Amino acid sequence: MEVKPLPGVYEHLVVGLLAEDAGVGVIELARPQKHNAFDAELWASFPKAVAALGAVDSVRVVVLCAQGPSFCSGIDVRFLADSMARLHAIACPGRLREAFRGYVLGLQAAITCLEGCRWPVVAAIHGACVGGGIDLVTAADIRVAAADATFCVKEVDLAITADLGTLQRLPRIVGHGVAADLALTARTIGAQEAKSIGLVTQVLGGGRAELLAAVVPLARALAAKSPLALLGTKRVLLHTRDSGGGVAAGLEYVATHNAAMLLSDDLTAAMTAKHPTFSKL
Repeated sequence: MEVKPLPGVYEHLVVGLLAEDAGVGVIELARPQKHNAFDAELWASFPKAVAALGAVDSVRVVVLCAQGPSFCSGIDVRFLADSMARLHAIACPGRLREAFRGYVLGLQAAITCLEGCRWPVVAAIHGACVGGGIDLVTAADIRVAAADATFCVKEVDLAITADLGTLQRLPRIVGHGVAADLALTARTIGAQEAKSIGLVTQVLGGGRAELLAAVVPLARALAAKSPLALLGTKRVLLHTRDSGGGVAAGLEYVATHNAAMLLSDDLTAAMTAKHPTFSKL
């Protein structure tokens, strides 16, 4: 998968556009020697990369992938230890707890930015996806995996209650019972079990190279669709998940959304052309 880099510096990331289709943005985790564990630089650069691709007017889908043998091993242990040391240096208990809360909220925001991206995010997962890696992929819209992918909600084995999104998002994807099993046992599952429980929707190829080759046509097919329909569908799906208002409220919301957005040049093109093309937003 050839990527044309965007201008700018993004530590431990490759950020750019698919060389063969500028409608596909790519974020590639590029810290393979540490199994793409998130350190301070990666936590800072990741949301900047998502925002940068969201600002490119040609982009309609973002692929999230990774270099090396693993997709993501979660939070960097040295970064975590250093962060805890800085927090515990605060003498006042109240100030310490407020600083800790702000620290966690900041990390949460770096993950949640994937949902804030207006375009669908496709996570292409190979090798090990552990701890914070699960936080990351559950914030994506579509998850596909190589046959060598493994998944583990590891935090309970480290005496941590997962706090960056897995316990909130995973039950909505696989159901409460399955999420409880994975989070409480910290057992590792393979790609086929991940597909059977709905954590991923497709298993594509044996390893990283085959996965990336297979995800390109999927991403290009998404990028060829109406941008208004893509962002609207993502927006309505997330609202339905998070609003808690039930079916009736969800129907009211999408009726209002389509009253504002449906009548468009995109609709005319889709209804009149065999192979419609859509302009940038």
